[in-house]
Order: sequence, then C-alpha cells, then structure tokens
Amino acid sequence: MREGRDGKEDMRQRRSRQHLSNALLGLMEEQPYGEISVVDICQRAMVHRTTFYAHFEDKNDLFHYVLQNMMDRFSENWARADKEKGLRAGFRDEFQKVLVFFRTHQRLCSVGLGGAGSPELQMMEKAIARVLERFILEKGDPAVQEDPYAAKVWGRFYAGAILSAVDWWLENNMPLSAEEMGALLERALPERWE
Repeated sequence: MREGRDGKEDMRQRRSRQHLSNALLGLMEEQPYGEISVVDICQRAMVHRTTFYAHFEDKNDLFHYVLQNMMDRFSENWARADKEKGLRAGFRDEFQKVLVFFRTHQRLCSVGLGGAGSPELQMMEKAIARVLERFILEKGDPAVQEDPYAAKVWGRFYAGAILSAVDWWLENNMPLSAEEMGALLERALPERWE
C-alpha cells in the first residue's frame, strides 16, 4: 500500500481506500478473485485507475489492505476482551464475529476466496495467524517462553482451524448458531488461557 508523502492518510485517501475495499469485497461475492481486474474494481468503486494506483500497487496489495484492516479490528477487540474476560472468552467472542462476517459475506468462501490452498485463503490464514501469534506472545504462556517457535506454530494452527471451521459451518448451511460455534471453539482452547 502506498502512503502519502508524510506517511499520514488524510480523509480523502481513507475514503478512496474504503470505496476500493468495498468494491473488491462486493466483486468477490460475485466472482472468483482470480477473475477480478483492477478495471472491475475501479468501475465498481467509481474511481479512475490512476486513483487506484495512487493507493495500491495491484489488486493483491488491495486485498492485503482489506485483510489487514479486518485483522486490526479483530486484534483491537481481542486485546480489549483479553483484559476484560480472559483470552479464551475473547477468542470465543471474536470467532463469533468472524462467523457473522462470513455469514454476511458467504460467497467470499465459496466464490471469491476459492478452495482450500488458494493463494487468497492462504493470505487470510497468514493474517489471522499474525494476530493470534501476538496474543499468544502477550499472554506469556510458559511454553512460549521456552520455545521460540511455539507462538508461530500455534498461531498458524489456530488460524487454519478457524478457517476450516468457518468453511465447514458455511458448507453445512450454518447448522449451529455463531454462539454455539464460539462455545465449541472455547472448549478446544487450552485451559491455561483462562
């Protein structure tokens, strides 16, 4: 993502990025990510291509931006929830929000993000894993202190598990509520994360 000269983002830049983000998400609900072009995104956002390229290098850069914003929001909420409720309850509540997001944007999984192993799904898994890794490190679990790879491996493990659970939930027409799914996830997390 390109920044302004002084590194700050003004209101106009934020608005343009938001329009482009919304356009990409809307298009991903209608067709596979690989079939979406920068021209399609610009037409949907009603901006010129020069505006697009003033903010992003290509559509992958825009997709990274969308994922990063989503993960930043989840990260902020998890940090707040961790102080108020504990890590397990925070995980549960934010997982429920992830489910609600995908329920609202169901076609992102089935059309836009492609199948398992798609580059787009891998980008999403890595973004979720980075957020989880930070939480695991901040929690100060003794196992993390003893093994420098533990937080990275656990972050990727739980990110993959979360996306797999979301995929199962959507494939099966959401047979459980987001709250029931959250409760199941919470029971699967280590008790020491209380």
